[in-house]
Amino acid sequence: MAFFFSNTFHLPWTGPARIILTGFVGPLSASLYAVVLLRLAARVPAGHALFVAVTAVPAWALAATAAASWSVRFDEADMNQGFSWFGSSMLLFMIPGWMAGTACLAVPLYSLLASRRSLPLRVTQAVLLAVPMAVMLGALMVMPPMAGTLGAKLLLIVALRQGMPAARPSVGSSRAVPRQVVAPNRRTVGGAALALLVVGLACAVFALTGSTWAPMVTDSTHAMNLGLAYGAFASIPLLLLAGRALAARLGPITRWSVLLGCTAMAVQGTAQLLGAGHTLQWNGILVAATLMGFAMALPLGRWVAGGRFTRIAVVALMGLAASVVGLPLVMMSTFLAPIGSAVLLVLAWRAGNAGQPRLSS
Repeated sequence: MAFFFSNTFHLPWTGPARIILTGFVGPLSASLYAVVLLRLAARVPAGHALFVAVTAVPAWALAATAAASWSVRFDEADMNQGFSWFGSSMLLFMIPGWMAGTACLAVPLYSLLASRRSLPLRVTQAVLLAVPMAVMLGALMVMPPMAGTLGAKLLLIVALRQGMPAARPSVGSSRAVPRQVVAPNRRTVGGAALALLVVGLACAVFALTGSTWAPMVTDSTHAMNLGLAYGAFASIPLLLLAGRALAARLGPITRWSVLLGCTAMAVQGTAQLLGAGHTLQWNGILVAATLMGFAMALPLGRWVAGGRFTRIAVVALMGLAASVVGLPLVMMSTFLAPIGSAVLLVLAWRAGNAGQPRLSS
């Protein structure tokens, strides 16, 4: 994440460093921590846990080598100077890595399956589940370096909660929330959602087609920047409405999440107004993504077990990890806002219908 959220991401040495960290060190550590948690919970026997720990090393080493081979082949294709043996050997590394990963996953899956099943059936089911899981985990490894951080924070929360009885946060009934929050102000919420839906659609249309009919824009890039900026600003009242609808479920922390989300949208809109090519535009987008990540992470802090310092530290790490989700959210906010407005409009309509007395036959 440090490589991505800084200008060092494009330096030559960051490519190998990213593959080593996100393709081998990170996944191997996560695999070892996961099997330790399963072992501490007595879900897998000691022999199976040791097998997973040993098999994970060649599995992730081969997967990282396959990713490096693919990266080299990609660069060689850009230079159009032919392919080296390493760039042409991706399958040579990927297939045995896939086999090792399947074996690594099949053993704990075998232990987790119900013991009432027969031995051949449990083995078959474990292998059939492990084959696609190995592919998916290997594919996640070659994605941007932040993808694994979300899973790492999930492991961290599980580790903190394991063996520590935490009080379940008091939340209202999920069926009662729309009626309690939305129903008393359904006309206001519905009218605002409808207005925001129209404005959001207009911003999205302007971003895509504004260069063909709006005399104020110079080209399609300018239209896209303006549309994204106006759409980001228009998302602020939508976040305020959504925060009001979620306050009863998430508690007082909602106001801080809404504040961070609105600030993120303001920063995103300002960054888009700066225009493509401006030196501060990308930095502004990254700041907005980080703020949105913390806005999503704050409500999750109630599930973190431990003392105050532990909770603050884990929520901070969760906010940084959630920035990978916050980045596409802020960048696509103009196109996502109409969807959120439509959802609020439907909730207000349903709450209105639920609040109307039924006519007797």
